[in-house]
Amino acid sequence: MSNRVTQRELQDVNTEFSRLNLLLEYCLLSQDIKSLALVLDETSSQMMTAVQEGLSSGKRIVDEELDKLFNNIGTIRYV
Repeated sequence: MSNRVTQRELQDVNTEFSRLNLLLEYCLLSQDIKSLALVLDETSSQMMTAVQEGLSSGKRIVDEELDKLFNNIGTIRYV
């Protein structure tokens, strides 16, 4: 077995850290919404659902999709 880490393995680790960061951001936002008893508008609610579905699908999330989901979180926080 090789002691070297391939570029693909490094990319996979980086993507997994990003996914975990997204999960953390989603959990923090969900907690903020609950603790402040906020009601999201339809668009924000759909964005939250998209993030949750992306995280719970069990499928690998490509970097472009991660960026989109992070943008959803940012948009909801801004609103």
